[in-house]
Amino acid sequence: MKNKNYSWIVLAIACLALFSPSYTQYQLSPLAPQLIEQFNLSMSQFSSLFSAPMIPAILFSLIAGLMVDKFGIKKVIGIALVVTAIGTCLRVTATDSNTLLIYMILTGFGAAFLNANGAKIIGSYFPAEKISSMMSILLASSTLAMTLGMGTTAFFPSITSAFIFAAIISVVGTILWLLVVKNPEQTASSDSAFETATLGMAVKVVAKSRPVWIVGFCLMGIVACNIAISSFLPTALVGRGIDAVAAGGYGSIMLIGSLVGCLISPLIVSKVGKMKPVLLILAMASTLGAALAWSAPAGFLLGISLFLTGAALAGQIPLLMTIPIQLPEIGPVYAGTAGGFTATLQLMGGVLIPTFVITPIAGSDMKLFFILAGGCMAIVAALVFLLPELCSKKSELIPKPELSSQA
Repeated sequence: MKNKNYSWIVLAIACLALFSPSYTQYQLSPLAPQLIEQFNLSMSQFSSLFSAPMIPAILFSLIAGLMVDKFGIKKVIGIALVVTAIGTCLRVTATDSNTLLIYMILTGFGAAFLNANGAKIIGSYFPAEKISSMMSILLASSTLAMTLGMGTTAFFPSITSAFIFAAIISVVGTILWLLVVKNPEQTASSDSAFETATLGMAVKVVAKSRPVWIVGFCLMGIVACNIAISSFLPTALVGRGIDAVAAGGYGSIMLIGSLVGCLISPLIVSKVGKMKPVLLILAMASTLGAALAWSAPAGFLLGISLFLTGAALAGQIPLLMTIPIQLPEIGPVYAGTAGGFTATLQLMGGVLIPTFVITPIAGSDMKLFFILAGGCMAIVAALVFLLPELCSKKSELIPKPELSSQA
């Protein structure tokens, strides 16, 4: 865009819009004991409730990318944010577990569409050399929401008051998006390229890209591990004899680490000059942290262990999510479709693995639970070896895809 200030305004609104659903979701973690008692939930039912906002991402992420590539950012994402605001507002009125589950599913639409098109949004408003750093800011807004949701919700006087506050944030973010955000200017070549490439061709191009699949599976493992830890960390710490408020505080420390990791990992890659070694170190650190950090002695050691685990987990995400748009076969033309494709795999991991793999195997054994979460990251560390090495220098970012070779 010609107006650099407007680009930053769009980024700020996108950050607020992505902040809202993440905050709404992570309010549930410190409220787990109250919700389990009030709605008579089992551990698996609560895990399903916590992961419910990810269901729209599983079902609609690919469609979200295709629709934004075809119809533009403003309208498509705006509709998704309206659905999120409706779900967040209705959540206040939930009187049983089934209605609460439905409303939590609705709250996930905005995040699904924003996550699927994050690289597309950033690439549309910012120059190529800033994509990684701007993407890290966008993702950091979600991490900040998780931190505040987990760390401050216990201070609300009731579940209802906490839910009302989240609804207000959601409505404000939606209104700002609808009133302020405009579709970005597009080059003629980009417009004509996607018009020439049908939706079927876009899916075919993305599905044939081996690196896109690997990125998707890496994100699947990371999100599965992160969701598993985040959903039951306060409960596990309370089981160790730590009071509920302190347990929420420790969860926030991990999320503060996630915020820091998300912001600094692109800077580290820029200094190192290579992405794969950084990703490998972060994945290995996450493996150990996910399995062992929660059991560290209370106090400084527990806090620093959780901080480093959060930083290592989150630091991988902005690096991975910007890989597809840098691939010659994807570029900006198919960035939305590729983002939707990887987001589908990512959120499948977040919903299916904690609920239907880790929790049933571990049951109430928290030690085994976190070891299995670490196992997800061990798989990610192995997959990193299969990724291409992409230079972060401006000259090698976002090469133009040749449509003729894809037809």
